[in-house]
Formats: sequence, C-alpha cells, structure tokens
Amino acid sequence: MTDGKDAALPDRVSLRTRAGFGAFTRGSRIRRGLTQEQLAQAVGKSRRWLQDVEQGKVAPSLSAAMDLVAALGYELVAERAKPTDVLDHVFADLP
Repeated sequence: MTDGKDAALPDRVSLRTRAGFGAFTRGSRIRRGLTQEQLAQAVGKSRRWLQDVEQGKVAPSLSAAMDLVAALGYELVAERAKPTDVLDHVFADLP
C-alpha cells in the first residue's frame, strides 16, 4: 500500500454476512476519502443502492460485490471456511 489512507486499511477482511459486507464497504469508503456518490458512480450504481448495501439492507450481486471491492482496492477471494457451527460438522463429509 502506498498512500497514508491505505495504512489504516486492513490487508485481509473476512466477510460472512450482508451487515459485515456493508460495514466493510462503508468503512473502506470513508478511510479512502470517498463519498457515497463517488463510489456508486465508480461501480455504475446509484447512491441509494450503495446506501442500502452499506446498511446491510440489500446483498449486491457477485458482479457488483467484485466491482465494489475492486474500487476500494481489494480483491474478492473465496476460502474454505473453518467449521463454526454444528451443522458444518454434520455436512463436512458430504461431496
């Protein structure tokens, strides 16, 4: 990371819920000094849509999520999650 704004941003973030994704989006946007209007325009969406994402009211499509994280200087990566729930253990051995 190269500028002072980047120093406050984590290198890795684990997002498991709409609310978590929204909080990540809002926090990263603010730390980068972007308005909702600027970020929404960068990803081809409305400010209202971005506001709803940040509040966890809507889940963006995969394509829109990829655009958002890229505009915020991140990439979307899928990793196998660690079992966190009883059902995860029950279904762990299924193909």
